[in-house]
Amino acid sequence: MMNQTVFDTSEVLVRKGIKHVVLSPGSRNAPLTISFARNPGIKTYNVVDERSAGFIALGIAQNLKEPVVLCCTSGTSLLNYAPAVAEAFYQEIPLIVMSADRPPEWIGQRDGQTIDQSGALSNFVKATVQLPSSPLHPDEQWEYIRKLNDGVNLSVSGKSGPVHMNIPFKEPFYPSADQELKFSENIKIIKPYRTPFDSSTDNELLSKWHLADRRLIIVGQNERNEALDNVLEKLSNKAVVVVDVISNVSTTDAVRHHDLFLAGIEQKLGESLKPDMVITIGKSVISKNLKLFLRKYQPEMQWHVSAHLDQADTFQTLTAAIESNPVSFLEALDDQSEKEQFNHQITSNYIQNWQIEDARTKRKLLKTLAILDWSEFTAFNFVLNQIPEGSDIHLANSMPVRFANFIQQIKPNCEVFCNRGTSGIDGTNGTAVGHVLSTDRPTYLLTGDLSFFYDRNAFFHSYPIDNLKIVVFNNFGGGIFRLINGPANLPELEQHFETRHQHTAKYTALEYGFDYHGVKDMKALDKAMAALNKDLKSPKLVEVFTDPATNSDVFKAVKTATK
Repeated sequence: MMNQTVFDTSEVLVRKGIKHVVLSPGSRNAPLTISFARNPGIKTYNVVDERSAGFIALGIAQNLKEPVVLCCTSGTSLLNYAPAVAEAFYQEIPLIVMSADRPPEWIGQRDGQTIDQSGALSNFVKATVQLPSSPLHPDEQWEYIRKLNDGVNLSVSGKSGPVHMNIPFKEPFYPSADQELKFSENIKIIKPYRTPFDSSTDNELLSKWHLADRRLIIVGQNERNEALDNVLEKLSNKAVVVVDVISNVSTTDAVRHHDLFLAGIEQKLGESLKPDMVITIGKSVISKNLKLFLRKYQPEMQWHVSAHLDQADTFQTLTAAIESNPVSFLEALDDQSEKEQFNHQITSNYIQNWQIEDARTKRKLLKTLAILDWSEFTAFNFVLNQIPEGSDIHLANSMPVRFANFIQQIKPNCEVFCNRGTSGIDGTNGTAVGHVLSTDRPTYLLTGDLSFFYDRNAFFHSYPIDNLKIVVFNNFGGGIFRLINGPANLPELEQHFETRHQHTAKYTALEYGFDYHGVKDMKALDKAMAALNKDLKSPKLVEVFTDPATNSDVFKAVKTATK
């Protein structure tokens, strides 16, 4: 049986404007050959010699000034494209090189026509895109279609140029005798846009904005930006503005507690919060529950706006990648307000639905925090509220950034930083130290014990870091593993997941000359934070000791109370 997602390859490319494919015959690329040959929207050319095929495709693309596909079988056939691909690279001509490949497990096993193809053209292409092998799982199918979109978009973004898509295929390659093949109707197409609001295609965007009644604007990780705050404030009566703690957005009406109220959301509420349109700006989003919500309650369209083409499809709903300054783009939307055609009452009710849930959750959270026992979460809440205005805050990954995202009580003129590019625990201390070396602002590092101990060498130097204030939340291991589904009830929890220990940060503080305070209750924490905030005459460290079992119980109580 031929894989339906693979058969849809040519249909995706046709819908993205591809009209010409130069094929070289082979067996491994048979699924692609069949897809192209049976698609009336594609004109195919069969050229046996791949070197000649490459230059023929180059000539077509050079003349038409549009992407052309090159398709070959596995092995050295791909390498024969190199001269034409190099020429296309330096002429800035968009070629889509699609090479069939052997399954990765057979690379280096002396199997016929099997070489390491990934990166074979890396010096002469804008990117190498590795597609999944014989996609069967829904996530693999989404990845396959998404990467086809990405490759074509990238070939014409900025400087045009060739892109290599490498596709491993497992047998069988050919359809069975009784298999009926037809292209899928609901194929996801991600359209690239460059300069907004100065062409007919951009008027298409404006029309969609005007006609959408239930709009959601999501800001991922971002630096502080007063102009962004201002435009989001203006748009907050036309769309729901959702932010994470690392968004650094101070807009008054922004929804901030979504990570709590979207957890295990009921169908009725989910339907009331489902958007028609989502616009995303910034980088990564912390909230896993927001991701799960949008993957389930999918909008009709999602646009991601960034200064450079960014086609990350976090919510699996991306329909347009817009290459534009996000502030300018949103300001242009706001300037179009007099042309609005949406139903104001529906939009107003939709915004209110989100804001009611946000306010209710915040109210329940604050009420719950007031009665909870000493724990990591209550201590973290207290610390966050004690950080003064005008400070910079570095959050370690794992629980610190999640706790901060739940609590959200960041004072004005503070900026939040976190290594969410990869979301690892390594390098947290070093990043904060580098920040301190380049600013006079008080800088607070809120970190877990494992993150802190892992990166102690960040202090192994003689540079002054007097404006650094560290709070280490020491639960004697990786406490997150008691709070997430899966490992909490396993017999291996303490030894192999939490990595239990009895270390304290006191000796690190003494070694590097930090003022040190160890605390085990709220009264002691109050005094320690007062000492931490007193001056910038030396680096200071507060170590907050908590019990992991109590932390787990309190965290569950918070999640239950805010439902």
